[in-house]
Amino acid sequence: MRRIRIIKKNDEYSQEYEVGDVFETEGTWYGGVHISGRTGVPVSLDKEEYTELGSEPEAPAITEKAAERDIRPGDIVRHFKREWVNENTSEYLYKVLAFADHTETGEKFVVYQALYAPFKTCARPFEMFMSEVDRDKYPDVKQKWRFEKVEGNF
Repeated sequence: MRRIRIIKKNDEYSQEYEVGDVFETEGTWYGGVHISGRTGVPVSLDKEEYTELGSEPEAPAITEKAAERDIRPGDIVRHFKREWVNENTSEYLYKVLAFADHTETGEKFVVYQALYAPFKTCARPFEMFMSEVDRDKYPDVKQKWRFEKVEGNF
């Protein structure tokens, strides 16, 4: 038997598995693998729904990397350019709505919404969202990361 991690959920109504769950396979079929779900119910997974453990890329999973910075959906974050505006405004403050995968390329994105008019919703590549401020371009910025979680009141 081999171990797999769920990376996509084709059956949005099933309670038997969620993205991130790890299972031992029970068998294979031409389109994927069979597992016993969370309650023991047999489940057949399509190939695009899982990855074999040990065959995952070296980079940390999106949720692990976000956890390192303690950024989760629902959190309020500030962009480093907030240093340039009046602190009594909500400019450059955003609410993280979700982490998402591009359906064609698998690239990871962060979906977030501005907390200032016109309350635009944006998606930015995960790696860029989590990156450090470019010190060559912005040498005087105090903030280390492009986006940082806001603690307490903002």
